[in-house]
Amino acid sequence: MPVMDEFREEREAIKNGTKEQKIQYFKDYYRTPLIIAIVAIIFIGSLIFTIATNKDSAFFAVALNGASQPNNQWFLEDYAKYAGIPTKEYELTMDTSAAFNGNYSDYDTMYTVQKISTYTGAGQVDTILGTDEAFAYYANSVLFWDLREFLTEEQLAKYEPYFYYVDEAKFNDIQWVTDSGESLHPTFADPRDPSAMEQPVPVGLYIQDSQKLNDAYAFADAEDGIMLGVLLNTSHPENVQKFIDYLMAE
Repeated sequence: MPVMDEFREEREAIKNGTKEQKIQYFKDYYRTPLIIAIVAIIFIGSLIFTIATNKDSAFFAVALNGASQPNNQWFLEDYAKYAGIPTKEYELTMDTSAAFNGNYSDYDTMYTVQKISTYTGAGQVDTILGTDEAFAYYANSVLFWDLREFLTEEQLAKYEPYFYYVDEAKFNDIQWVTDSGESLHPTFADPRDPSAMEQPVPVGLYIQDSQKLNDAYAFADAEDGIMLGVLLNTSHPENVQKFIDYLMAE
């Protein structure tokens, strides 16, 4: 019997069959293709939605050992308003997932170092906020702007008392890990006192007095201050300048 004749007879039998026979026929012949089609539609729809709603980044900060205070959504929204950044078109990020405990063989610290290295290499990070040794690690890694070259003249006059200095003459001598992989904790001159350094360079700002920042985020080991550094390859220098003004505003 020709295939088409056999198919017609089968269809006729199903047409006149019981409800259970019709359901079984549907399961046998249509369920799998239908499921595949539904999954494909969902995937394509999700992809289209992601592309359509994806926003360009206007500001990306990493908060080393930082944690969000309850209900702190207002912070980035308030800063965006201050900086004139339309949040319907652009995305602002404060990444608080970076855990850095100073043990360079520790998984969390190694992961953070690798993650930030990847982000900064791609030019995604604009600024890093941190405390204690976590910030010192990046401040002494030739990653941050010399603030004398980054800030405006008005900002320089206003923020120089808050500078965090590193000694550029010591960069080549710094070791964080021994050849055997043991973590080291190098000591540095007081970052507030450039007179104790051979080649002092201001690469950070002390921002712990910012009420807005403290209302929105908490930082571990902040006894010696909370600092901010600007990545040399920041993609949004003007927005970082505005962020500094936002934090330091009285």
